[in-house]
Amino acid sequence: MPQLNLFAQQPDDDDDFQMPAAQVRTRPRLTPVPAPQPTPSTPGPAPTAKPALRRYPVPCNLRPQQTAQRIAEAAVDAWHRHHGGGRMEIPVGVVAALSLWPRKGPDAPLQADFMLGLDAADLVQLMRECWAYWWMRRPHLVNRAAPIASWMEEDLSSHELTCVKAVAHAAITNSLLVVTGSMDPYDLAECDLMSWMVTGLRSRGSQKWLGEFHTPPEICELMARLELGDCSQVEPGFSFLEPAGGTGGMLRAAAQHLREHKIDPATCRWHLTEIDPIAAAGAAVNMMLWGMGQNATVWCGDSLAPVDTARLALEEKAGIFEHRDRVESAMAMAFAIGQAERLIAGVTAERAA
Repeated sequence: MPQLNLFAQQPDDDDDFQMPAAQVRTRPRLTPVPAPQPTPSTPGPAPTAKPALRRYPVPCNLRPQQTAQRIAEAAVDAWHRHHGGGRMEIPVGVVAALSLWPRKGPDAPLQADFMLGLDAADLVQLMRECWAYWWMRRPHLVNRAAPIASWMEEDLSSHELTCVKAVAHAAITNSLLVVTGSMDPYDLAECDLMSWMVTGLRSRGSQKWLGEFHTPPEICELMARLELGDCSQVEPGFSFLEPAGGTGGMLRAAAQHLREHKIDPATCRWHLTEIDPIAAAGAAVNMMLWGMGQNATVWCGDSLAPVDTARLALEEKAGIFEHRDRVESAMAMAFAIGQAERLIAGVTAERAA
């Protein structure tokens, strides 16, 4: 079927086209009409450009452990520069709560602007909400982390709030949300940030008294490879026990070695004992952050004492989960009652109208 070619030359547009004499007509000349001019108006304020979200990427050529050390050093320095004092549980708790902030993924670093824009009181409230989130999921580990979280329930002085804000800003601007913002447990377990925090804040005298010394991560990884080999003996339910675990550096290396052999650490049992309450709290934070699963327990006590710490930890865990379930049931009941009361009030108001 023939089609109309809209791009072909038309007679009126072709100067060389000759029409028969009987049909020739003079085309009237059209006077061009000037285009309408816009009415001048009062210039308004120029639209302000939306500021770009600030990002704090990890510097090039830094390994995860080096980045963790850099974050801890900045946080510790901020605490001391603002004369925070001897309450090391506060800066450790600040970094722990920000590390556990549940929103992970590519957008995690974009939360820096939001957090840096909060005042100190709102920052503390944000940390409380973070601990509440994890208490519903890992109540036994949050209970063990109480030594670095309970200060958030206190009536902090203005000076302490200033120190809290300074530590949070130092950690965030040194890439904390990048290091702890991945959704992959392997990436999250690439470094032990809690160990660097505890080591940086603990005095040498305290370290010597507690026998607390930071084991280099390379040594932990070498020992894990020598001990586990090709992981052929590791099956679901396999138990890992660490009697003097610190913040969990040895267990971290073992978990990473399992992941490299396509074994999910959450299928195993992990138990750590540590005599220092602050270090044990850091280990509990790491168990949550590193994705060690529901079968991870941390006990604070003397591993040389004639007690079965694993059994005690499991008994404590069972009691804490029962308490969590009772609280959850009470909350659900209160929510249902509130909904019923609002429904009844609405029906009563309609009838009265």
